[in-house]
Amino acid sequence: MANNKKIILGLLAFIIVAGAANQSQAQETKAKQAATSQVPIVIEANDLSFSDETGDIQATGNVVITNAGQRMEAAQINGNTKLSKVWVKDKAVLSQQGTTITGTNTIYNYKLKTGSMEMAKGQVESKYISGNNISMFPDKLTINNGTATTCPAKVPDYHISADKIEIWPGDKMIAYNAKFWIGNMVIFTLPKYQQSLKPNEGSGVFPRLGYDSDDGAFIKQRLEYPLGNTVSAYANLDYYSRANFKPNYGLIHREKDYTFGIAQGHFRDVDSNWIKKEPEFKFSYNPHRLGNLPISYTFTAAYGKWSDSAKTSWHQDYSLYLKHDPIKIGSSANLNLGTGIQHVRESYDDSTQNIWKFDATMDKKWSERLSTWVGYHYTQNNDTLFEYDKTDLSRELKSGFTYKIDKMNAIGISHSYDLDNHKVADVDYSWYRNLHCWEAKITYRAERDQLRFDINTSKW
Repeated sequence: MANNKKIILGLLAFIIVAGAANQSQAQETKAKQAATSQVPIVIEANDLSFSDETGDIQATGNVVITNAGQRMEAAQINGNTKLSKVWVKDKAVLSQQGTTITGTNTIYNYKLKTGSMEMAKGQVESKYISGNNISMFPDKLTINNGTATTCPAKVPDYHISADKIEIWPGDKMIAYNAKFWIGNMVIFTLPKYQQSLKPNEGSGVFPRLGYDSDDGAFIKQRLEYPLGNTVSAYANLDYYSRANFKPNYGLIHREKDYTFGIAQGHFRDVDSNWIKKEPEFKFSYNPHRLGNLPISYTFTAAYGKWSDSAKTSWHQDYSLYLKHDPIKIGSSANLNLGTGIQHVRESYDDSTQNIWKFDATMDKKWSERLSTWVGYHYTQNNDTLFEYDKTDLSRELKSGFTYKIDKMNAIGISHSYDLDNHKVADVDYSWYRNLHCWEAKITYRAERDQLRFDINTSKW
């Protein structure tokens, strides 16, 4: 077994520890007092040398460097403790907080969390990236002459290429002079493109195709163009063979704590109800903790002109919702609780409604293949002026399951029961098919005799 050496660059001392195969305990060889408040940096290698005077480090053989959630692996590195820098000429792997990048000619500063890497590729959360050169900063990555995709295949079915791609993990991605590829064909280009990476906010960059028995075959495309660091213009270009062209567009201003937007155009809910906003202003306060309690809350306020086929109204909507952190029940079940109030005003009939809500859902993962859920949803005073986004049932018992047949196929059933009228409200049967890097989903809503099929780049 090869000798192994370790150096710990700590809060109070630089310590080099050497251990041989026939030694039962590590032997401390050197220590020095250091005036620094850094989290300890640990360097492990088969062979390691350290200059107390200059701070130079040379390490070869299974080199691993760890520091505050950061990890670098390489066959050989050079570095300097006084500069907090390391250099790797050949292959190096850098991992930190959902990001893993592999490349050559790496320079990295552990103190500043900045660096660069050439001929790099890797993964940033759900994005697979590559580039001639990647620059790393504490809050973002800059990829020069690079690509990005959510397709993990060696040769992706679809990807974006751009002169420069900036990624703020968990926030957004901006691509400059972007080309959008399906296979080996460029389908369109944009001088600048932005995509949100926030949960439940991002939208597929590539067209979404499908069929809906109410509105016919459809193709959907979202485009977003940044006007500044926090402001973007967007357009959702949706076309239905029966409902025709139904676009919507607007401006959105995203901050850490809130989002403010202006939207205009046609909008459709999951029950095929349409509304036209002319326009609507909406403020959303992002989830925040309620003191030290295991509860978070959100607040939204919207005001705008709504129209459907029969009426037009100036619509006001204010919602406050509180959600408890998931409550663990056993090793594989969670109980989710939430409650809130929605205040709606309409100019059409001078109506005012206070809508109270309560939700309780339990989900359980029985195995890697089978997951089930059951939930109770209560809505008081749900008889609103518009059908769009209306809660259909006052008291609903909802249950269902998903089962993975294999890595390519899954099925699911969702069952909705009307507790007030003691009847089945909806039964949805779904089949999911993994098409390499695309997902196909077919859903049949039995109680409404509705069929929906769509294909997109989302993975199940």
